[in-house]
Amino acid sequence: MSAIGYIYTVILVLCLVESSQTAALDGACTVDGNCTTNAVCTTGLCKCNTGFVANTGNTDCLAKVALDGECTIDAQCTITTNAGKCTGSKCACSTGYVANSGATACLATAALDGACTIDAQCTITTNAGKCTATKCACSTGYVANSGTTACLATAALDGACTIDAQCTITPNAGKCTASKCACSTGYVANSGTTACLATAALDGACTIDAQCTITTNAGKCTATKCACSTGYSANAGKTTCIADGALGGTCLNDAACTGTTNAVCAASKCTCKANYIANTAGTACIADGALGGTCLNDNACTGTTHANVCTASKCMCKTNYSANTAGTACIAPGALKGTCSANTDCTGTANAGNCTTYMCECNAGYTANTDETACSLGMMILAAPWMLLMMVMTTSLSKL
Repeated sequence: MSAIGYIYTVILVLCLVESSQTAALDGACTVDGNCTTNAVCTTGLCKCNTGFVANTGNTDCLAKVALDGECTIDAQCTITTNAGKCTGSKCACSTGYVANSGATACLATAALDGACTIDAQCTITTNAGKCTATKCACSTGYVANSGTTACLATAALDGACTIDAQCTITPNAGKCTASKCACSTGYVANSGTTACLATAALDGACTIDAQCTITTNAGKCTATKCACSTGYSANAGKTTCIADGALGGTCLNDAACTGTTNAVCAASKCTCKANYIANTAGTACIADGALGGTCLNDNACTGTTHANVCTASKCMCKTNYSANTAGTACIAPGALKGTCSANTDCTGTANAGNCTTYMCECNAGYTANTDETACSLGMMILAAPWMLLMMVMTTSLSKL
């Protein structure tokens, strides 16, 4: 071989050796073949090909993977949006995101009342782990506060609370009072504070005295029924409790019937004496012939002025007259408590010029006296003694 041929042979061998060497990532190259697996020669340097990323030591190209795909570094987890973490050799959702049910997408976590599609998103607000109607809601056993910013634990009767909505564990204990769950209106707590019992009227079902609150003076639970308190007895219809000695109340003798004028004791009950009858309210005894008293005809109605009409065996006010509040007198049209259709009708009593619900009432600043026959200036009762004192003092001074 000539010297020139030898030189060409050496050059060819050197070129072949150089072209067969593999360049590392970021190493110099002239063709893709110079670069490591899954790397290409870009602008004279070896770089990972599309779909690959360099490993931590920059010595190898690793494939990019989607959510739940196998990985060794975070940088591989780029295919699924917001799935940028490699955890347990699997690509997982980044902080603030969770995987959907099919592990195909990462969904943003949400606070109470925030938008969601699955329960797993509802992690920001403590105890708000349910996705209901596309909104994060409180978990079972919790309710949202008034500002929908926190979930509060539900509570039983007498349990701690800040809002009524927490009081759901005990039936009918739906009020939060003084930071404790209390019974709702119409209910009272039992002796052990474990249940709410319905309140009851006279003769209604009960288990404890506290239930018997609807009827006045019927505060005892006797034989599972609400009964009248001591010193009272039920009327015939068991709708009210009557004080002993009052009309309809219990008695031992006539002397005990001191609560109602003209009442006597008969069959252990105070009743109206002969020639008297109880009024409609059962609170007074009315003489025969008086307003509200019994009668046979108009001529028998002589006990009350202008109550000379006998209707249904009772003395009633004559035409255009009406009974006063106490039912003891008949009032002329236009007088205090009399009928009217306009203020101009109310001329029968001084300072009673207001026609209210078809009845003459005292003017503003005036009040009716006890028997509803006159209207007095509201301040006169207080002012009169002072006026009298001033008059006495003035007279005394004038004599000095």
